[in-house]
Amino acid sequence: MAFGFAIVGTGRFASTRIVPALARAAGCAAVAVVSRDRGRAEAFAAEHGVPAAYDRLEDALADPRVDALWVATPHHLHRPAVEEAAAARKHVLCEKPLATTVEDARAMVYACRQAGVALGTGFHLRHHPLHREVRRLVAAGALGEVLSVEGEWSLETPGTGGPAWRRDPSMSGGGIGTGTGVHVIDLMRFVLDDEVAAVSAFTDAEQDPHTVEQRLVAVLRFRRGTYGLLRCLRPAFHPANDLVVQGARARLAARSSIDELARGRLEAVGADPDLTGVPAGTDLYALEAQAFARAALSGEEPDASGWDGLVVQIALAALYESARSGRRIEVVPVR
Repeated sequence: MAFGFAIVGTGRFASTRIVPALARAAGCAAVAVVSRDRGRAEAFAAEHGVPAAYDRLEDALADPRVDALWVATPHHLHRPAVEEAAAARKHVLCEKPLATTVEDARAMVYACRQAGVALGTGFHLRHHPLHREVRRLVAAGALGEVLSVEGEWSLETPGTGGPAWRRDPSMSGGGIGTGTGVHVIDLMRFVLDDEVAAVSAFTDAEQDPHTVEQRLVAVLRFRRGTYGLLRCLRPAFHPANDLVVQGARARLAARSSIDELARGRLEAVGADPDLTGVPAGTDLYALEAQAFARAALSGEEPDASGWDGLVVQIALAALYESARSGRRIEVVPVR
């Protein structure tokens, strides 16, 4: 029987990413949808062929077909949904950022650990074949000492559209940093297998706590000494959205790979990759769903886990604090 997901939220991401992913993911299925507006839930279910529609999360959690939630609500609603699922002993794949605060993210991780259920964070870029090849080559020592990593996820569209909650820091937790920046931070951690130790950052919302940033640039130092450059801007003309890793003996560049879609090409100088293009039909969110279901069924930590979401939340908080204060911020290891 398929591993059943209840989709929590009926927005664009649920329609265009989650539903198609679960249709393609082997051994997975969308079995329910949840919205506070029952009419929206029923319309979503009818449009996408989802068997059940609920306006109360507790009813979805009581549905025996539901093995896990895929939470895609406004960011400030992540914690209550995750904690309710943990209390019902259901697994949770939660979209990023895991929460709007470090305190909330930590509470979510511990609630799921105490309940013995899997908590995953929606960092789909880990499942990109080119990023996994970069990680393999770095781990194999093909680059020698890794000197720097650069990642960009900028957007051509301005940040003035979309739902209003995204422009309210109390609901979103931030601007482009919570939208794309967290993905790039996690991707850097993933390919380096290392953690952020310190950050110096600039945003265009440094002095106004009532606005969210549209421009973010940060320099990071990782624990093994690698330097990182993070860039997230909007609106930006034809952004490159590359991942570049510079080593002492080789350089890797995954061109245009940082995106919702599985695309890009891998350029290597001084290294010999096994893969340079994206296999046809690759769906990063389907791969994410499959990996999460396998981890939940086997009792293993998902890739990426709630713990990864918490670590990135701490790094993002340090980034925002650096931008506000004008100081370099040391990132305290998670305990």
